[in-house]
Amino acid sequence: MVAAGVLTLGLAFGVAAPAVAQECLSKREIQQMIDNGELVQLSQAIAQSGVDGKIISSQARVCMVGGQWEWQVNVMDEYGESKPVSLPAQ
Repeated sequence: MVAAGVLTLGLAFGVAAPAVAQECLSKREIQQMIDNGELVQLSQAIAQSGVDGKIISSQARVCMVGGQWEWQVNVMDEYGESKPVSLPAQ
């Protein structure tokens, strides 16, 4: 009950709630799944999504979100602003 109150209080003041643990793949697992045709390469995911911008994160990850694998990257837009972007990886 106390944790719920703290979370509610934190959200009321703009503090982010703790992130939910995600299952993310290692670089080796990502490459194996790409080689097996289970995932698309990041460049293909970007092209298919129509995201316009430059990838600025060298820490691109593939994580399970809502039962689907997603590429998670940071993209810089034409104004120089960085934003996190999730792209379908399957």
